[in-house]
Amino acid sequence: MKRITACAALLGLTLGGGAAFAQSLDADGDGMVSFEEMRAVYPSTTEETFESIDSDGDGMVSEAELASAEEVGLIPSEG
Repeated sequence: MKRITACAALLGLTLGGGAAFAQSLDADGDGMVSFEEMRAVYPSTTEETFESIDSDGDGMVSEAELASAEEVGLIPSEG
């Protein structure tokens, strides 16, 4: 069920909010959000929180991981 929810959230970001993702978090435009980029927008983000958001453990947050984090309240949604 979580996978379906994450996919639905990703679809919503891709169709409606993908540009907001790129503008507000992805400062270098590589399609991923680093810890430093996350801290620039959400200064209270800890490494522990970032690691929780980074569900695949690759050290970067994707749009899908961001959508999931918003859904469970780890970060505020963008609008």
